[in-house]
Amino acid sequence: MGNLKVAIVGGGIAGVGAAWSLHRAGYDVELFEKAPALGGNAKTFRWPVENGYAESPLLVIAWPDMYYHNYHLLLDELGLGRTTLPISYFVRSPDGDFRQDGESALDRRFAGQFKRWRKLVAFVSRFCDFFLPKDRHESIYYFSYFNPMNVIPLYWIARLFGISNEFWHTIFVPVHSATFITTSMKRIPAVILPILESIVPLEKPCRMSTWDGPPRQVFERMTTAFATGVHTEHEISRVARENGRFVLEDAKGRRYEADKVVFACDAHSVLDALESPTWLQRLLLGNSQYVDDVDPTFSKFVVHSDASIFPEEHRDEIASKFNTYVELDGKGSLECTFVLSSQYPGLNQHGVPMLVTFNSDKPIDKVHGRFDLPRANHTLCLRNLMIMSAMRFLQGKNDIHYCGTFTTPEGGHDLSFMSGLVAARAIGAPYPFRSDNLEAVADFHQMQRMMLGRALPD
Repeated sequence: MGNLKVAIVGGGIAGVGAAWSLHRAGYDVELFEKAPALGGNAKTFRWPVENGYAESPLLVIAWPDMYYHNYHLLLDELGLGRTTLPISYFVRSPDGDFRQDGESALDRRFAGQFKRWRKLVAFVSRFCDFFLPKDRHESIYYFSYFNPMNVIPLYWIARLFGISNEFWHTIFVPVHSATFITTSMKRIPAVILPILESIVPLEKPCRMSTWDGPPRQVFERMTTAFATGVHTEHEISRVARENGRFVLEDAKGRRYEADKVVFACDAHSVLDALESPTWLQRLLLGNSQYVDDVDPTFSKFVVHSDASIFPEEHRDEIASKFNTYVELDGKGSLECTFVLSSQYPGLNQHGVPMLVTFNSDKPIDKVHGRFDLPRANHTLCLRNLMIMSAMRFLQGKNDIHYCGTFTTPEGGHDLSFMSGLVAARAIGAPYPFRSDNLEAVADFHQMQRMMLGRALPD
């Protein structure tokens, strides 16, 4: 590899994962991120508290422990701990409240619907199992192109099982709006249901893993060895070939050179940066669809400490026992609040509400920041799944590689991290973890098959 230089555009977990893996393998890497700090969706926020500040994530808060085999190896490698976090939802609608305890008004009202939901989950699970290996481990990476559930929307099959439109919009959408960062879910393929129900079951709270400290420490430790090659506040606006090498130019006119490029940003930014995109790049990248293209509900958010946005009669309960509060207005609009201070490790001791609210028209006091969330998550639909599958025909062409959410089935943190490892492997970096963790290795091979069409030799 000699002095081969690789430029990585995008400083989320996909781009940082690719840079980390390539640097460990001896490549010269430079990482470019348009934001002031690395992290992508796994942002760290500093809350003002008495005698200083407290740090927490904002958007990526927790993950399903049983599926994140490679991300756990990364945390072990970095010497970072994790803990479990109880996950629970409070949904308020004009027709009553839902608390996942079996005793709320909507639990009783929809008792028959929940029974049908359980039958639906069992049916889709058995159907999907038929198309998957019988001896597989718990994984989100197994996928069969021959499964009809890939193209059948979950909403359609739910209606066939007698699930009402009212149940869909009053229970399913509010609970999973935070999962998919959207309220537009009628095109979600049914194949996702077994995994979805195992991660966030509709009828009961669950537990997930989270970091012992703020997520920023992951990115800091991953980039320590090549910190001089990390460029934040560098929005790459042009990537072109000049004299046999890539020239990357940012929005301020700063120029850099590289032998290979890894794009780890959103698909549309890739297309905008490429000086001479091919017809296939235009077709695939230009048609990738993001959540905010079809649903603005989660495109902006407010970070604040104003608990008055909760209904007064349930304010203390929500602020202390629930992670997510969702309010429906009866007109199809949804307000969502992440209640970080309720049970996130180390935050509730400060006695300050720490809230992240999306799509609220209420007057909010004690605001710490207002943020946009452009193209943070791509939609989970047949169109994007087809684009993801076809990206293998672009990977490595003209020394350009791609990773990040639009190259994966869904934008989970482990999926994005793994996409960065696969891009690095395609360039020449070996798998960075020990090979005796068979579940992690199997996931890596499956991710290669999804992104590259094959698993490269170890």
